[in-house]
Amino acid sequence: MNSEPILVGSSLLIISLFLLFSAGIVLCVIRNYQIYNRMEYNDKLASLKKSEGANSFTFTFLLVGGTLLSILSVIKLKVLFIEHNVILLLALYLILTFVPVVVADIVGQISRKKGVTFFSYLAKYTLVLGYMLLPFQKLRNLIISNEKVEEEPEFAGNAMAVEALEALISPENEETELKPEAFDMIKGVLSMREKLAKEVMVPRTDAFMIDIQNDNDRNIDAILQMQYSRIPVYNDGKDNIVGIVHIKNILKTAREEGFDHITIRKVMQPALFIPETMAIDEVMFEMKKSQNQLAILFDEYGGVVGLVTLEDLLEEIVGEIDDESDQPEQDYRKISDSEFIVQGKLSLDDFNDEFTTNFEMNDVDTIAGFIIAKLGYIPEDDSHVSVTVDGVKLITEKVDDSRIMEIKVELTPALAILHVQHEKKFKK
Repeated sequence: MNSEPILVGSSLLIISLFLLFSAGIVLCVIRNYQIYNRMEYNDKLASLKKSEGANSFTFTFLLVGGTLLSILSVIKLKVLFIEHNVILLLALYLILTFVPVVVADIVGQISRKKGVTFFSYLAKYTLVLGYMLLPFQKLRNLIISNEKVEEEPEFAGNAMAVEALEALISPENEETELKPEAFDMIKGVLSMREKLAKEVMVPRTDAFMIDIQNDNDRNIDAILQMQYSRIPVYNDGKDNIVGIVHIKNILKTAREEGFDHITIRKVMQPALFIPETMAIDEVMFEMKKSQNQLAILFDEYGGVVGLVTLEDLLEEIVGEIDDESDQPEQDYRKISDSEFIVQGKLSLDDFNDEFTTNFEMNDVDTIAGFIIAKLGYIPEDDSHVSVTVDGVKLITEKVDDSRIMEIKVELTPALAILHVQHEKKFKK
């Protein structure tokens, strides 16, 4: 039997397989590089931009084609070599398995060093493949042209890009040069789409408001004693917010007409109302559009649940912002490595982050609300009741006016060790 034609055919098959796998790797790398396209751009990226449109079909074709060719290659190689050289067959198996991995590593290393220039060359490579596969793409488009295809949501691609960017800039990535503080800020910006207004609001029970039915002097005295610049005004109950008073307007009117001539109705401005389920990036947009720095939140029944300020939104990005009038307030204080006193208003997400727990419950935002939901009732004032979840003991330390103000947390030894490691990590 003349094996020369078989050898030539098998060689061409292996070369085709190598090219297809390499092209697939190139497309993977280019897709990951798209997050950089939003940071920098020059003429060298023109070919990359052109190749993006065909990437989806080309990528799928390469995956399927590469798989089929690998199967055919194994069959051909087995026929050619199994009777002659088993060791050579095994070596070729290993080559077909590990060459794509090696190519992926080389492409990744070069891409980090050469950046835009390197990707411009890769894009030209994928463009050539795109033109070669054009007939197949035309056939594919013809088949699905009469079918209604549901478009991928716009945010789906953004979510993937966000995850890729977080992985890229994470302090756990050895190649990142970002400090943990900078990473937290960027992560805060990226998570604004996912966080709701009710998660960052000041609850109605904690919000300072004034009753328009009260005497003007009484209201003005109360406003001047507080450290807030914007105060909600209600009429016949806090569910009926009728406006916002800005202390600047009070001082301006007092300067022009005197304090004796000030009325709350005269200096009051319309309030901005938003649903509690609005994402905080949309809240910020609404504030910018309406030129407001305070918004009133309402629930699905129209009741007022709290308020949110521009400062609250910015704190999600940069952390707590304290001015000269703010008194330092800690979310928790440490008694020992396994015991802590926690503020009841601490959000459940922040509690989980701080104590490496995984507490979850629908329609519950704070650790106090979590305890009430677990107990099934509201603890009486000054009572000390406890609930244990996943080995963590939560004890009501201070209950005032049916509100859990402080909670004692007792961690298991394993969680205590994790918390100590967590503290050391963020002190670096």
